[in-house]
Amino acid sequence: MIMPSTMPSTTSGNSIVQTEIKFLVEKNADGILVVDEEGTVLFANPAAEKIFGRPSDSLVGSPIGIPFLVDETTEIAIHRPGGDQVDAEIRVVDTTWNHRPARLASIRDVSGRKAMEERLRHSAKMEAVGRLTAGIAHDFNNLLTVVLGNLENARRQSALAETALLRALDNATRGARRAAGLTERLLAFARRKPLDPRTVDINALVSGMSDLLQRTLGEEIRVRAALAPDLWPTEVDPTELEAAILNLAVNARDAMASGGEFTIETGNAELDGAYAAANNDVKHGNYVLVSVSDTGTGMPPAVLKQVFEPFFTTKGGRGTGLGLSQVYGFVTQSGGHVKLYSEPGFGTTAKLYLPRAQETQHAGDPQPTEPSTAGRKIPHAKPDESILLVEDDGDVRNYAGNSLRELGYHVLEAIDATSALQILEHETGIRLLFTDLGLPGGIDGRMLAERARKIRPSLKVVITTAYAASALIHDGRLDPGVDLLSKPFTFATLAVRIRDALDRSPAPEGPMRILVVEDELLVRMLVVEALAERGCLTVEAASFEEALKKFRNTGEEFAAAIIDLGLPDQPGDHLVREIRASKPDLPIVLATGYGSDTICERLPQDTRLQVLAKPFHADGITTALERFGLRVAKRQDS
Repeated sequence: MIMPSTMPSTTSGNSIVQTEIKFLVEKNADGILVVDEEGTVLFANPAAEKIFGRPSDSLVGSPIGIPFLVDETTEIAIHRPGGDQVDAEIRVVDTTWNHRPARLASIRDVSGRKAMEERLRHSAKMEAVGRLTAGIAHDFNNLLTVVLGNLENARRQSALAETALLRALDNATRGARRAAGLTERLLAFARRKPLDPRTVDINALVSGMSDLLQRTLGEEIRVRAALAPDLWPTEVDPTELEAAILNLAVNARDAMASGGEFTIETGNAELDGAYAAANNDVKHGNYVLVSVSDTGTGMPPAVLKQVFEPFFTTKGGRGTGLGLSQVYGFVTQSGGHVKLYSEPGFGTTAKLYLPRAQETQHAGDPQPTEPSTAGRKIPHAKPDESILLVEDDGDVRNYAGNSLRELGYHVLEAIDATSALQILEHETGIRLLFTDLGLPGGIDGRMLAERARKIRPSLKVVITTAYAASALIHDGRLDPGVDLLSKPFTFATLAVRIRDALDRSPAPEGPMRILVVEDELLVRMLVVEALAERGCLTVEAASFEEALKKFRNTGEEFAAAIIDLGLPDQPGDHLVREIRASKPDLPIVLATGYGSDTICERLPQDTRLQVLAKPFHADGITTALERFGLRVAKRQDS
C-alpha cells in the first residue's frame, strides 16, 4: 500500500492520487497505524492519536505494545497515559512501507458500543431476576397466609393457655412476619408491589425525617440537609420513599463505622435526550432529584455493578441484601431513575430521580392499600350476608373460608372462575366476591370480577394476591377502584377490608351525578366543564342554602359532591356535616385555598373526604374522585 507524505513522488500523475489518499487517511474516523516487523510505529493518523491519547511524534518510532494478528479482527484494550482505557477492534493486513515488509492496522473505538451492550445485558438480567423473584414471592406469600393465619387463630383460641405456649406462638408469629417483610421487599425489587402515589413536597418529607435519620445513623455521624428552594412537586408513594431513604441511610451508617457525614440534598433536574440515550431505562424530561451521600469506605467498580441485585451484600451475615434492590424497584416502578456513584475511600452518592408531578394540588390523603386495624374493633357480618370465595390453593381457601365463617358470613367456595360464575347465576343472595387474582383456566380474578358485575352490577369485589402484576398495576400504580388485599393477610385485616367493601356506597349506574357547590362563577364553570368532558352530570349551587335544598331533593342520586369551603352564607364544612347526617359514606371533595391540616382538624376522622387545594387543574378533580374508587371516564379528546 502507498501511504502519503513519506512516500517519494515518482510522477506528477500519481501526486494527485497521493493527495487524495492523504486526505482520506487523515479524515478517517478509524485509527490507522503502520508498523514494521518488530512492532515499531512507522505512521499514525489523527484518529489513532486520539484513540491512544498520544501525539504522532510520541507514537512514531516507538513500539506500540499491542497484538498484530494478520487477517483477523480482534478486540483489544488500549491503556491511555492518563489511566483511561479504550475498548477497540483491530484489523491487520500485510503491506509494504518504503519497499520494506510492514503491517497496516485499522483500529476502531468500540467503547460506546460495548457500554451499551453491557447496559442492555444488565437490564435483561435484572428483568429476568425480577420475574423469578416475583414468582418466588407469590408462592411464599401463599404459604405465609396459611402460616400467619393459623398462628393467629391458635393465639386467639389459646388465650388461657400456659405462658410457654403463648411465648412459642408469639415467636413463631414474629418469624413469619419477618418472612412476610422479606417477600414484600422482593416484590418491591420486582416492581410488583402496589404503590399509593400522591403529590408530595419532598422538602417537607425530608425535613420530617431529620430526627429519625439522626437516630438511625447515631451520634458519630453528622447529618446535613441541603434543600433546594422552589422545588417541584413529585407524584410518588411517600411511605415507600421514606423507606428508600432509610435504606440508604442504613447502608451509609455501615460504611462509616468510625463516623463521618451523611448528606441529603434535593433539587430540580432535567435529564436530556443524550442522558436518556446513554441510560436505556430513562425517559428524558423533568425530575425531582434526591441525592444521598456519605463519606464512608466506598465501593470498587466490581461491587458497584451488583449492588441492585437481590441478596447481594458485602456485610456478611448482617444484612439481607435487599435494601438497595428495594430502592431500585421502587424508583423504577415510580417512573424514575436511580444512579449510584462510588469510589473506594471517597464514599458513595445515590441519586434518585423522581418524575415531576404534572399537577400541584394536594389531593388529600387517599385510603391506604391495606386498611389500618390499629385500635379498631374487629367488625363482623351483618345478618344474611353471603360471600363467594374463589381461591385455587386449597390451604389458603380453607383458612380464608374458616375465617369468614368465624366472622359470621355465609360462605360459598369455588376453585376457578368458571365454577364461580355458575354459582353467581344460581345464588342470588351473594353480596361480595372475594377472589384470588391468579386463577387457573385462563380467567384471572380481574376478568372474573368484570364478568361477575355483568351478571350482578351491585356486587362488591375484593381481590387478593401475593403480587398485583400487570393485571392490576399500570404506570407503576394500582388501578383506581380496585379493592386489593395483599397476601399474606391477617384475620383482622381480612375482617376490616371485607366490612369496608360491603359498607361502601354502591357505584351509580349510568353517568355519575355530582353536586358542585361554588360561589365563584368562573371556578364553578371550570369544574362543571371538566366533569362534563368526562361524562359526568352535575347539579350546581352557589350557596349553602341552595346546595342543601338541592341535596335534600335529589341526594340519593349523587355519586359525590365537590364543595368550596368559603361559601357566602355558611362555611362549606357546615354543609359537609349536613350531608353526613343522611349520607355518611358519600365521597366529598372540599376545595379550599387554606392549608389542609386546618380543615382536617375541623372535620376529624372523615375517611370519605379529601381536600383539594386551590388553584387546581381540571385533571386534579378527576384524580381526587378516583381516589374514592369512582371510575371517571377519560377526557373525550384524550
